[in-house]
Amino acid sequence: MKKQVCNPVIRLWGVLCVLAAAGVGESSYAAILSERVVEEPTTPEKHVVWVSSAEEVAALGVVQAGTEIVWRKGSYADQVVTLKAAGTAENPVVVRAEAPGETLFTGASRLVVKGSGAVVSGLWWKDPTAVKGKAIITLDKGSENCVVEQCAITGQNTELRADIDAKWVSLYGRNHRVERCSFLDKKNMGTLLVVWLEEGVDAPAHRIIKNHFERPVTLYAADGKMINGQETIRIGTSSTSMQQGACTVEGNYFFRCHGEQAEIVSNKSCANLYRGNLFEQSRGALTLRHGNRCRVSGNFFLGGGVDNTGGVRIIGEDHTVENNYMQDLQGSGNKSALTIMRGEKNAALSGYWQVKRAIVRNNIIVNCRNGLNVNYGSTKQTEPVIETRIEQNIVSTIDPKHCLINYVESPRPKIQWSNNYLYGGRFKGIEQPLLNQAPRVPNVAVAVENIRRTAGVAW
Repeated sequence: MKKQVCNPVIRLWGVLCVLAAAGVGESSYAAILSERVVEEPTTPEKHVVWVSSAEEVAALGVVQAGTEIVWRKGSYADQVVTLKAAGTAENPVVVRAEAPGETLFTGASRLVVKGSGAVVSGLWWKDPTAVKGKAIITLDKGSENCVVEQCAITGQNTELRADIDAKWVSLYGRNHRVERCSFLDKKNMGTLLVVWLEEGVDAPAHRIIKNHFERPVTLYAADGKMINGQETIRIGTSSTSMQQGACTVEGNYFFRCHGEQAEIVSNKSCANLYRGNLFEQSRGALTLRHGNRCRVSGNFFLGGGVDNTGGVRIIGEDHTVENNYMQDLQGSGNKSALTIMRGEKNAALSGYWQVKRAIVRNNIIVNCRNGLNVNYGSTKQTEPVIETRIEQNIVSTIDPKHCLINYVESPRPKIQWSNNYLYGGRFKGIEQPLLNQAPRVPNVAVAVENIRRTAGVAW
């Protein structure tokens, strides 16, 4: 018989909801508190150029800082644009639509940005033709400090192409930002947005902020199996996974991002931050597949009762997963609400590295089919989870068939369990104290709606 314990006053997670609902950053507070009079900086002189073809952009050669290239309204087919920019963060080269969303590119149109300090804004690639090995938007090797904002790529009327691997966004170089863009309905093979790690670039440190992603289509092989490689975001590759990525993925909205139905986001590098994102009705999980020292904090995973919806999967060393909210997820196995995997002995870079020194704390898991799935893996994964702390988490359900904790005891893991609050449901492989009444959990509706509202293009 399970031991009953009193329901304590639970003080968890309030800071997350307050910050997410308010949407106020540290810089805003600093500006409010400062009473100094700051002299207005001199506005750099702008040079405006109007264009309506890739040839006109090419004729500009290397575009100097302070140049604003305005692409006229209209629909343009098969425009392969290469922008060579020599801008700076303070005085960029700007390429923008005459009116946001009213410059449309169709067919095999794509954009490559070379150089530094470019800002691309307001452009729309509608129903693009997939070209094998080419991305719709590429910030090229050696590029720095570029921004893609208020742009859209949509593929509603494109055909299913399991035979063509073509990305939508490829990020090379360093210090780029992709912000307030909408990426909807990719129907061909290939990851939607990829960060490529390069030799000689210690930490790309890109920021992927407040974008709207939808990928509701899954492509299948002839044998009926889902094809690998349909992630929504991938940061790195297995071969570069021990390099530092230092990228931030924050405030994005992932809606019905099914893809390969395994890895919605595939982490394959070190020291990345995933914070304040919303995953809704998306089959798969945010997967720390390769790499170490990543942090997953303050995200929302809402399954909406959709099958195979999961939360976070942990593989590797020194990861922290904290302050996340997971509700109504229906996945099992490696798509449980929170899965901690076993590793392989002497694992290759492409294999499963042993989980060491993971911290799993202050997460809230509500009415999920499978809550904590601990020390999980195939028979080839013989290295148990070690030196790991699981503390101050809430796992609660009203369905007695739901599994609060699935614990594989052999090979025996080394885990410190403390101050977890468990209610309803059942255990497998472990017994833990149960609360005698459901714990209080925060109302996340305002924080969730704020992410939905602010992600994607404004036009």
